[in-house]
Amino acid sequence: EIMDIGIYKSKVKEGVVAEMLAYKKEVPECGYRRGHVAKCRRLLFGYLNALDKISSPTDEKIMEQVKNLVLALNKLNEKTDYSLIETDARECIWEIIQSSAVECGLREASEDVTEEWREW
Repeated sequence: EIMDIGIYKSKVKEGVVAEMLAYKKEVPECGYRRGHVAKCRRLLFGYLNALDKISSPTDEKIMEQVKNLVLALNKLNEKTDYSLIETDARECIWEIIQSSAVECGLREASEDVTEEWREW
């Protein structure tokens, strides 16, 4: 089964980026800038592209991408004093990471593949 990367990219745009920007507009002093949101989008798209390029997926290869993304998101969130990834974004980002990893071919999927590294 081929992962439908387009669906996940739409979820990033609508569920994560649009929500973050709407909140920023509502609460300008929220603690993050548009550049942080753009960086978050780039990281998520990079992860999805990396998954999409794995020709023979193994749990190890997929989890390496999950780990890289989660650590990068931790760093980005830290730069905003932990204001960027709030409850709604957290749920949406987790769901995108989890579902895409499984759809890419992750066989030994835990309830939360991000748990080991996630600080948000």
